[in-house]
Amino acid sequence: MDLTRLLVRRAAWIFLASLSVAVLLASWRASADIRQENHGAREVARLLEALSGLQRGSTDALPQNLEALQAISRSEALRHLTFQIEDGQGQVLVPAASPIPAGEGGARLVLRREDGQTFNAVLIPDPLSEQREALADILGMTGLFLVYGLAMLLGSYWVVRRAFGPLRAILGAIAAFRRQDFSARLPRLPVRELDHVAGALNHLAEALGAAEARQKQLSVRLMTLQEDERARLALSLQEHFGQALTALRANVAYLLRRTAKDVSLQAAVRDMEAQALTLHQSLRGLLHQLQPVADALGEADRLAIGGLLEELVKSWQDARLPGREFHLDIHPGHLELPRETSLFVYRMTQEALANIARHADARKVAIELRVEAGDPAVLSWSVCDDGVGIVAPEAAIRHGNGLAGLRERIWALGGQLEVSPLSPGQARPGLRLSARLPLGSAG
Repeated sequence: MDLTRLLVRRAAWIFLASLSVAVLLASWRASADIRQENHGAREVARLLEALSGLQRGSTDALPQNLEALQAISRSEALRHLTFQIEDGQGQVLVPAASPIPAGEGGARLVLRREDGQTFNAVLIPDPLSEQREALADILGMTGLFLVYGLAMLLGSYWVVRRAFGPLRAILGAIAAFRRQDFSARLPRLPVRELDHVAGALNHLAEALGAAEARQKQLSVRLMTLQEDERARLALSLQEHFGQALTALRANVAYLLRRTAKDVSLQAAVRDMEAQALTLHQSLRGLLHQLQPVADALGEADRLAIGGLLEELVKSWQDARLPGREFHLDIHPGHLELPRETSLFVYRMTQEALANIARHADARKVAIELRVEAGDPAVLSWSVCDDGVGIVAPEAAIRHGNGLAGLRERIWALGGQLEVSPLSPGQARPGLRLSARLPLGSAG
């Protein structure tokens, strides 16, 4: 059903329901007015009967007739009319129920009895009664319109809420898409227009999900190719510069033996030996950075990640962050991961330590790697420091290459990088980088 027809149909039902309520209230009000009118007519009949008794009744019945007239006056049930009974000398026997306005004489009925007594019945119009009745009618109509309007508003609210209820599911799906969660799907919706929107969103989610999967595969492939290129570069360096430096050091050793008697040449050759050794060590460090997994292969092309991270931490502690306290926690202790995953975790940790060296001014660094059982199992990774922290993590990710590259690696592995202060509210809040990666996503 299309949205216009649905809204019109439900609005018609609400209109009929509200109209029925209004008719019921108007009927109840009319019944109340009819009852009041009947009661006033009966009181007028009682008044006429009492006046007739006062004129024609026996002398013994006069007190009873006057008492009946007083009861009628006190009841104030006469509609738009009040009365007063006087004797022949003008003395008031039954006062009016409400004060008689000045200058309002009313109509006088002279009641002459056969025994010679005379009574005057003064019938006076009561404008206050008319005003009260008009005010009651106005208030009644106002209340009726208020009830009708409230019923229409509530009905309209219900109609709109029910008609646009599926929008909540649509908004929820859009929110999931903004979080880059393209797995959400919308069911068939009862409103034709909204169902078309849901179908378009489902199609968009499928396309975005497929594009994201392809992009992740390309990112993983690109990073794998980078690692392969690093390995080839390391091999080329080893073949050319490594062999050349080995030959150079052999020649230097030969010169040291040949110049043992010449002190000046001996000093120059020893300086050459020291420089050659420094170059050789630098080359070894560069080769290890390019290909850290040369000797870490386990069974079935898996890597012992613990040894890799221990060597990485030691190199940073000795060379770039001397005097810092490092804590490495890996559980289980002999954890082996697929080669690609191990390399990615190694590069993630390397990038995190580089950020700490450049920006954190930290004294303590903690690296944690844990495998959480599940289907699939999840690899929990975190690097924490007690440094100066980051005021605006998102801005740092957008404007820097370190955290941006780290987030891209984690995203390619199917996780999300979380950046938060280690100790919020402190002068040195530190920083915590963490991610949860489904195992096997890099394979």
